[in-house]
Amino acid sequence: MIRTPQHVAFVTLIASAVCAVVSADTAVLTSVADNTIIEDAAGAYSGGGAQYFFVGRVGVNGSSLLRRGALRFDFSSIPAGAIVTSVTLRMNCSAAGHTAAETVSLKRFTASWGEGASVAFGGGGAPAQPNDVTWLHRHYPSTLWATPGGEFAATASSSRSVTGVGLYVWPTSAQFVTDVQQMIATPASNFGWCVVGNEVTLQSVKRFDSRESGGATSKPQLTVVYTAVPRFDLTGDGKVNAADLAVLIAAWGATGPGDFDGDGVVGAPDLSALLAAWTL
Repeated sequence: MIRTPQHVAFVTLIASAVCAVVSADTAVLTSVADNTIIEDAAGAYSGGGAQYFFVGRVGVNGSSLLRRGALRFDFSSIPAGAIVTSVTLRMNCSAAGHTAAETVSLKRFTASWGEGASVAFGGGGAPAQPNDVTWLHRHYPSTLWATPGGEFAATASSSRSVTGVGLYVWPTSAQFVTDVQQMIATPASNFGWCVVGNEVTLQSVKRFDSRESGGATSKPQLTVVYTAVPRFDLTGDGKVNAADLAVLIAAWGATGPGDFDGDGVVGAPDLSALLAAWTL
């Protein structure tokens, strides 16, 4: 068989697909909504515009009631079809009822909630404003939770121990990745997470800085590592791999699937583009 330079170049490009891997992209996102769900029989208090949100059980001066955080991020900057590989959350604990280690967990909300203009300077909250989340309301004053205190998954997406003041990172997990993957794929399902602490021990409450806090590094920050899978996914399976390469080769030298540069012919530039997006 006579091998022309063009043939050799073509084979070399295909062979490189075996080990080609897309370099991961990273999105660092600041929360777009955060609030405190304040246990209160009347559902009258919130803290949508506050610099902090609270998690855990307060002491007797606060009637020993519960506080839960509500946290949401905007994923519109991540390309549709992207494959999420890692998710971590960084938050700043700026005060603690005590410095004993308490587990603080993120549990995905299953219904929407709001952030209004109420400005509270402590864990007791302020009178709820329109759209605020409260113990009874997803959106104050008319839309109620099906379950007071919030509707969220029973299983934690990520957890970590929090002691005193400092920056903390909630680690990636399969469930955390699944949460974000679904929120990207279906933006209407992006309700964020409920931040749940020790709800048994008095004064277990931890205070975290919100997006309204003054320091850029203290705001809740979600880091999403992903691989973009754009139009090069010719089979629609969410990956760019051998199946897509086969589709491209079948159309080689003609127009059809794989003509990424739009020149009317599937050729070497299109193959190079596909290999650059390879995800294995």
